[in-house]
Amino acid sequence: MENAVLNVSKNTLSVFLFTLILSLGLTACDNDDAKQDTTAAVEDKTIILSADGIGPINATTSFNMHQMTLAFSDYSVVEEVNFQDGNPFPAIRISEGVKTILNIIPDAAHKNIYSVIIEDNIIQNSLGHHLGTLYNKVYTYGQNEQCQAGYSDMSGKVLCYAPNTPNILYVFNGKWDNPVTGKIPPADVLQGWSLESIIWRPKS
Repeated sequence: MENAVLNVSKNTLSVFLFTLILSLGLTACDNDDAKQDTTAAVEDKTIILSADGIGPINATTSFNMHQMTLAFSDYSVVEEVNFQDGNPFPAIRISEGVKTILNIIPDAAHKNIYSVIIEDNIIQNSLGHHLGTLYNKVYTYGQNEQCQAGYSDMSGKVLCYAPNTPNILYVFNGKWDNPVTGKIPPADVLQGWSLESIIWRPKS
């Protein structure tokens, strides 16, 4: 009788241990699945500038409000009316809160993208230069043969081609004690100017 009771107790204990191990195994699997699901849910939202484009924008992208809204769904997308030399033209502004990230400018027909102006470091530059970078960290002293003085709404600024990239322009701004309209500041002045914005244009 005692052996029978002992055998029943052993069987009960074995069932209990088996159930416990199985339960722990399932819990561990569930935890692993949860970790995998969490990892999969983390989406890379990095937007990178290169000669080929800015994130989802490239040379084939149309100037289209709906398309821009889908492409930049994490940000505010608004179509505005801008003016150049008193003439109105549409532009699409991408922003985060009060910060403007991008301004998208159309061509004359308002069908394709003419240029995109980058105004925030949330856009990562594949060339390695961020907004705020000094001129002398990008170019060697006196290297301004590919720079030109800005005009109209860019007046007082200097636009230079990014190194070895003919469809990206760097816009520099800074102090100049004796500015000359339409002229580039002397090399020693330009060295201390900083990168204010970046302009990308589709390759021609």
